[in-house]
Amino acid sequence: MATLTNSDPTYIYSQTIGNQSTPPAHGFSAPVNVAIGTQGELFVICNYYEYQKNTKFVVKCSMDEDYIHHFGSYGTGPGELTWPNSLAVDNKGNIYLSDEWLNRITIFDNNGVFLDYWGEEGSEIGMLNRPAGLAFDNDGNLLIADSFNHRIQKFTCDGKFLNSWGQHGAEPGEFNTPWGISIDSEGNTWVADWRNDRVQQFASDGSFLKQIGRTGTNTGEFNRPSGVAVDNEGYLYVVDWGNDRVQVFDPKGTFVTQFFGDCPGFSKWAIARMASDPEEMAAQRVQSRTLELERLFYQPTGIQVDSENRILIVDCGRHRIQIYQKASVSPDNISSHLGPQRPTQNPTELWGKL
Repeated sequence: MATLTNSDPTYIYSQTIGNQSTPPAHGFSAPVNVAIGTQGELFVICNYYEYQKNTKFVVKCSMDEDYIHHFGSYGTGPGELTWPNSLAVDNKGNIYLSDEWLNRITIFDNNGVFLDYWGEEGSEIGMLNRPAGLAFDNDGNLLIADSFNHRIQKFTCDGKFLNSWGQHGAEPGEFNTPWGISIDSEGNTWVADWRNDRVQQFASDGSFLKQIGRTGTNTGEFNRPSGVAVDNEGYLYVVDWGNDRVQVFDPKGTFVTQFFGDCPGFSKWAIARMASDPEEMAAQRVQSRTLELERLFYQPTGIQVDSENRILIVDCGRHRIQIYQKASVSPDNISSHLGPQRPTQNPTELWGKL
């Protein structure tokens, strides 16, 4: 484990990416997962597009909200997607996506060009039933949360089965519909054990190490955790889906803090959209009971931490990504650690102009 540079980390809201829209318009529609590319670009899966053949499931954009590309059409053929859940990027920049409906892994290059797919529906070793979270280990092998088979499976990049562990249950090492998955710097695997309301840690060979959490709403408790991520100091971030929050734990598993969402205004894409159709936005303003709720997470799902300790939280129900920054400094001096920030428009101020 890396040496801790900060035993009491500071977190601050940094920025928001996205608004509700269907590609090729600049936005997301129920984003469920995000992956960070080899050049720092973002790949975001959206899944409100089922049964719409003229839309794409995956949006490629920059951390500064520059729209780059979209890909991944609806369908069942090679290179098509039906119910994508999660994605991961290998060391060559290729994108691997799990498809819950087709029970397979589909692979694209960095530009969204289809490369290959593999996977077979079933419960036997090496088969898949509703594959969910994906993560590459330190050897470049792909781990899959095989959710309806209640296990974790490990494959080579080209789909050769390597290992499997777990079964249905609530005892240590067992699962009930696992979802998110992450690998820490020591090669250990963290799994969001969704219906067991806990997170479990395993060694690289699949042997059980420890668990965090139980059912509830207090700190350290979960209601359907959906995503996990670990930073370079071993701090654990858990998306507590049913409690609309993200909880943070130190490397020993001790609760540190929690986020409920802090978006102070609209993203660049949202501002452009509202400027293009002020009548629609004015109508939405009338329907909105309070703008304060718009700051908060609503059914968050996925999470990633980049090399600069920026925490990207997929705020599914609000069709956006909220980003926080971890820093080893006081809040008064944190601005210099956030990097370039785009000014956000206060909702009340902006809607007042429409």
